[in-house]
Amino acid sequence: MQKRRDKFSRTVLVSLIVIIITLIVTLFFAEIALRFYHYGQLSIVKNDDASRIKLNRYDEELGWTNIPNFEGYLSDPKESFNGFVKFDENGIRVNDNDFNAKGEVILMVGGSITGGFEVDNNETYSAVLERLFFENGCNYRVYNAGVNGYGTDQSLWTLERLLNIIHPKYVIYMFSSDDFVNNRTIKISNTLWGKPAFLLSNEELVLINKPPKDVEISYYAYIKYTDDGYDITEGYINAINLTIMSFIKRNFALYYPLRNISTYLKISPENRMEEKVRHEDVKVLELILKRMNQDGIELFVTSNTGKSEVEYIDDLVIISDDLGISYLNIFPFFTEEPGIYHWKTDKHWNEKGHLQAATALYEVLNPRLCEQ
Repeated sequence: MQKRRDKFSRTVLVSLIVIIITLIVTLFFAEIALRFYHYGQLSIVKNDDASRIKLNRYDEELGWTNIPNFEGYLSDPKESFNGFVKFDENGIRVNDNDFNAKGEVILMVGGSITGGFEVDNNETYSAVLERLFFENGCNYRVYNAGVNGYGTDQSLWTLERLLNIIHPKYVIYMFSSDDFVNNRTIKISNTLWGKPAFLLSNEELVLINKPPKDVEISYYAYIKYTDDGYDITEGYINAINLTIMSFIKRNFALYYPLRNISTYLKISPENRMEEKVRHEDVKVLELILKRMNQDGIELFVTSNTGKSEVEYIDDLVIISDDLGISYLNIFPFFTEEPGIYHWKTDKHWNEKGHLQAATALYEVLNPRLCEQ
């Protein structure tokens, strides 16, 4: 009997060892395959701490803003980008064009797609658009006020802040489907600052959390709409989990499928922020754009060209028509595979994406702004 128990124990132990070894070998080869797929190489591509520059500072009205008079490089060896970033005294990105643009002002507002921090100053779609106007004898000054992580709400407040400083005649808001989540966000864990947010209550916007509360880095909070109205969902992400995921993100290509699995299964409370709340999200967007459509300026709305943005074109067209503003559809100009225009594991445009976006915007704006 004892021999049979010992034999069974050895069998279980051997089986467990085999399973562990198989799992390790499988993860090893999966990591190799993912490295080639994502990075195009096998060796570990280490992040240089100096490349993770801080572009932002705390702002009691907007949550955070670009740092005025900042300059430096935003680098990621894994993605092979190394963008030179420079802001002026108002936190507006400098275009670095080799001419002094004159004429009316076009202000670009939006999030990181607009900011284009992965490419050099003169390669962003705002800088290229300014050159296209200039080269074709139609002078406009184009200002890029994009800030990473901004939703429609913070873009509105940016416009209101800059209105009497740069006096734009035209404003172009770049929509991204992330804006819906950002509009509902009060604070994301593992970020330094929270932000004000608009609540939709009785079909009207109510501003909360202004100025943003001073909270711990692991704290998160967002607006969750329910059948009865809304709740503020808040809590703290486990610091150990944050540390582990941050280490995996910085060192392993396995991070990407793990991230997708986590989002799909909604393992993290913050993953539930991604759930679409169609009516409320679209209504909040409409009311913010209504406030953005101020006297003395002409507002245009356009879209990032990612897959998740396509389903909202009809909503944007309807909102634009209702508010008497123009939706600039640049999707037809992006005729090649998305990988041509985006970084491999990053949804932001590369140099070709910014060039194509600028070319598209010039083509749709030229008849309105230049051929009059």
